[in-house]
Amino acid sequence: MKNNTKGEITLQSTVSLNRPVRPKSKTGKTSWIAIVMFILMVLVSILMIFPLLWLFGSSVKSISEIFTNPPTWIPHVWQWGNFTELFVNRGFGTVAWNSLLLSSVFTIATLFLCGLGGFAFAKYQFRGKQVLFVFVLASLMIPHEATMVPLFVIYKKFHLIDNLWGVILPDLANAFGIFFMRQYCRSIPDEMMEAARIDGCSEFTLFRKVVLPNLRSAFAALGIILFVKQWNNFMWPVVILRSKENMTLAVALKALEDSNNTPYHLIMAGSVISVLPLIIIVLIFQKQLISGLTEGAVKG
Repeated sequence: MKNNTKGEITLQSTVSLNRPVRPKSKTGKTSWIAIVMFILMVLVSILMIFPLLWLFGSSVKSISEIFTNPPTWIPHVWQWGNFTELFVNRGFGTVAWNSLLLSSVFTIATLFLCGLGGFAFAKYQFRGKQVLFVFVLASLMIPHEATMVPLFVIYKKFHLIDNLWGVILPDLANAFGIFFMRQYCRSIPDEMMEAARIDGCSEFTLFRKVVLPNLRSAFAALGIILFVKQWNNFMWPVVILRSKENMTLAVALKALEDSNNTPYHLIMAGSVISVLPLIIIVLIFQKQLISGLTEGAVKG
């Protein structure tokens, strides 16, 4: 009897050891976490889009309706004349063109120079390379406001006051862009570059035909960042630009303010003109922007 009992116990133990252990299901817990995260993201999205909805609605209201209490989301009368007033009587067509031209030229030129600088720091060996790179990074800690007076004096001597080139030149080959491109260039294999040199490529041809095609995502991400930065640039343009013909959108919006009778309805309409192109650009190129930033995080 005892032997049988032991045998049964031994058999049952053996069977229980050989039986596969079923993992505990975490589907329910995971689904609840996903639902909570989704609800939080929706709430945050609503909070983020709330100012934009108010801006778009106020841009087609009269100035009296903007300050109506309680406020109205949908205008009683759609004042499309606000935009007509800006483009016909306030010269916002020229102002918008100035911002587009300035931001485009700045972005293209900065991408080219920062690409060259990042490539040189990543792939070339020369005396003082590390020290020079430290100085480049250290320039990020200098406030832009601290350099305004020296830059203004220099640009006045070169007759660049009230000139769009005076807005473009200070931030060309900036430290952030050089560092950004250096991180990507470090991931390009040296063997690929040596093979191109053996085939007879010059250094600039190597950069144009080998390096550039491998940095498309980096150029896309940095290009969007630079374009948005220059489009919204206000402090330096308001210092150096004087005439209405050379104003950018940010400066022109500031010029609409009046201590006695500020046209808030026109400011709202002008803000829509300023914001809408950026929203369109980010929506079109968001895939390249996210891809470029995530690749840089992995490769860096």
